[in-house]
Amino acid sequence: MFLDALDCVIMPIPAFTSEGLLPEGVHDCSLAELQERFGHFQRNDVRPRLFERLSRFIQHAVATGLVTSIIVDGSFVTSKDEPNDIDLILVLRAGHDFAADLRPFEYNVMSRQRVSRLFGFDMLLAEEGRPELAEHIAFFAQMRKRDDVRKGMLRIRP
Repeated sequence: MFLDALDCVIMPIPAFTSEGLLPEGVHDCSLAELQERFGHFQRNDVRPRLFERLSRFIQHAVATGLVTSIIVDGSFVTSKDEPNDIDLILVLRAGHDFAADLRPFEYNVMSRQRVSRLFGFDMLLAEEGRPELAEHIAFFAQMRKRDDVRKGMLRIRP
C-alpha cells in the first residue's frame, strides 16, 4: 500500500522560522512525519480532521497512477493552533496528456472544482519538469500582505 511505503522514508521536517512558518523551499517528508508534526489534536480537532481529508485525497491521487508528488501548503503546515486550510500542488508525470479523457476517479483529484467540493482544498496542477511547477511553488511561497517573507512547503512523493 502507498501509505506504508511513505512511512518507510522519514526525513526531518525543518523547524519553524520565528514567524511560525517552514523555511523557504520545498521540503520532502513522509505522510507519517506530516501526521506526527501537523495532524494531531491541539486545542481542538481541526488538525486531525484536515489530516484525515488530506490522507484520503493522497490515497485517491496515488490510485490514478498519474501523480509524482503532492506539495502541501496552507495554514495547516504552519504553527497555527487552528489552521483553516490546506493548499496543494498536484504534480503529474512528465508528458501528461491534459487533453486526454479522465476516468471519474481521476477527475475527482485533477479537477480544481471537484477537489474543492470533495476535500475542501485549493489545488493547482503542474506537470513535472515544466515551468508552471516553479511558478506555482513561487506563488504559494508568497505571504499575503508580506512581500518580505517567503514560506516553505512540504512534498510527499508516492
